[in-house]
Amino acid sequence: MTIMTLAIKVRKKKRSLAAADRSGKKLKRKLRLRRKKHRIKTRLKGKLKLRRLKRKGKLKVRRKIRMKRKKGLRRRKWKLSRKHRRFKKKRLKARRKKRSPVPPQAAVVEAVPPPAAPPSVGPGNAPGINLIGFIRAEIGLGESARLAARAIQTTDVPFGILDFPLNVASRMDDTTWAHKETQHPAYNTNILHMNGDSLLHAQMHFGQELFQGRYNIGFWHWELPDFPDENLPGFDLVNEVWVPTSFVHESVSKKSPVPVVRIPHGIEVEVSPDINRDTFGLPSNQFLFYMMYDVQSHTARKNPQAVIEAFKLAFEMNNPNVGLVLKINNMSFQPSDLEGLRELVSGHSNIYIIDRILSRVEVNSLLQCTDCFVSLHRSEGFGLGLAEAMYLGKPVVATNWSGNTDFMNPTNSCPVNYQLVQVGQDWGPYKAYQTWAEPDVHHAAQLMHNLVNNPEWRHSIAANGQQTIRNEYSPQVVGQMVKERLRSLGLV
Repeated sequence: MTIMTLAIKVRKKKRSLAAADRSGKKLKRKLRLRRKKHRIKTRLKGKLKLRRLKRKGKLKVRRKIRMKRKKGLRRRKWKLSRKHRRFKKKRLKARRKKRSPVPPQAAVVEAVPPPAAPPSVGPGNAPGINLIGFIRAEIGLGESARLAARAIQTTDVPFGILDFPLNVASRMDDTTWAHKETQHPAYNTNILHMNGDSLLHAQMHFGQELFQGRYNIGFWHWELPDFPDENLPGFDLVNEVWVPTSFVHESVSKKSPVPVVRIPHGIEVEVSPDINRDTFGLPSNQFLFYMMYDVQSHTARKNPQAVIEAFKLAFEMNNPNVGLVLKINNMSFQPSDLEGLRELVSGHSNIYIIDRILSRVEVNSLLQCTDCFVSLHRSEGFGLGLAEAMYLGKPVVATNWSGNTDFMNPTNSCPVNYQLVQVGQDWGPYKAYQTWAEPDVHHAAQLMHNLVNNPEWRHSIAANGQQTIRNEYSPQVVGQMVKERLRSLGLV
C-alpha cells in the first residue's frame, strides 16, 4: 500500500467520525429542546391551575389537607417508634427478672424518678402540704387522713387541712384537727387521702384551681390483687400515688402511669384511763378476744362469721374463762347482717355484740380492755385495727395474706393459714372474678386456744409486736418518710 492510498483512507475515516459527531450533537440538542418545552408547558399548566384554584378559593383548603397528611404520617411514625421502644424496654425488664429476681419489698423501696420541675413558688403556693380528705368522718379513710396529719405534725413541714365532707354516709363528728382546717390551699403540694373514684368529686367540689400549679399526690387504698378500672380516671389528676403497704403497691403499680410510693400509716393510739370493762358491761374475769369492723367495709371481706366459728371450735360452749367481743360500726346500713350474727351466737352467753356508736377514744379504750385481737379477714389494704392492737401490746391472730403481712410475722403475732379462692360473686367494689383468702378456722382456733393456755408465749409475741409497730410505724418515722420524699422532689 502506497503512502497516498493510506492518506486517503485516514481522511475518509476522519470525515465519517466528524459526521457522526455532528449528528450526535444534533440529537442532544433536539432532546434538550424537547425537555425545555415540556418544562415550560408544565409551568404554564401549573400557573393556570393555581389561577383557577385561587379564583375558586380552593388553594388554602388543598394546602391544609396536604399539611394534615404530613402531620399524620409523622405522628404515625412517632407512635410506632414509641411502641417499639416500650416493647424493647418491657423485654429487657423481663430478661433482667429472669436473671436476678427482685424480692417484693425491694421493688417497693426502689428509687422513684422525680418530676421534671417542682411547682413555682407564688401566692398560695409556698413549700408545704395541703392535706385533703374526710378529716372529720368516722370511717377508715377518715382515720387514715388523721394519722397522716399526726405524722406530718412531727416534722417541720408546714401544713393545712381541707375537709372534704361529700359522699360519706357516716358520722362527721371527729373534730380532732379542726384547728388546722382552712378554706383555701396555702401550699405547693396536695396530699389527697381519697381513692381515685373520689378525686373527680373532689375536683368538682374544690374546683380545678386546687390542682393547678401544685404537685398532687393521691393516697390510695385497695384490698385485692387487681386494681379496679373505676379508679383509673383518678390518675389524670395526680403526679404520683402513695400507698400504705407492699400489697397495695403491687396492685396499683400494674396499672399506674405515674410513680407509686409506699408510705405506711403512722400508728399512735390514745386511750382514756377512766374507761374500763364496766363501761361496756363486759366481765372482768374472762380472757376476751376482740374483733371490730365497719359494715360499710363489707361484712363478706371482714368475715366475722369465721371468727365466731373459730372461737366455738377453740372453747366449749359458755366457757366462763373466755369470751368474744364483736364491735360493729354503722350496722344501720345493713341490719340483716346483725340478725345473721345474732343467730350465730344465740345460746352463747360468752359472746358479746356491741353495735352502739362510740367515739374514737371509746373505741380505742375498748380495744385496750380486751386481751387479744382476732381478724380472719379475706383481704386487707393495711389492717389498721391489727396495727393498733399491736401498738397497745395485744397479741394478734390474723389471716396471713394481704396488707397486714408488712408488719406481721410468726415472731410478733399469730398469722393464720389460708387458701386463695375466687370471690365468686360481686360484693360492692369486690367483683366475682377477683381473688381473696379463705382463712383456715381450725388453725385459728388452735392459735386462740394456745394463747389462753400459754401465757409465756403470749407475752413474748405481744411484746415483739408492740416493738415492731412503735419502732417502725411511729408517726415520727412515717413523718420523716413523707418529708424525705417531698425533699427528693424539691418541694420542701
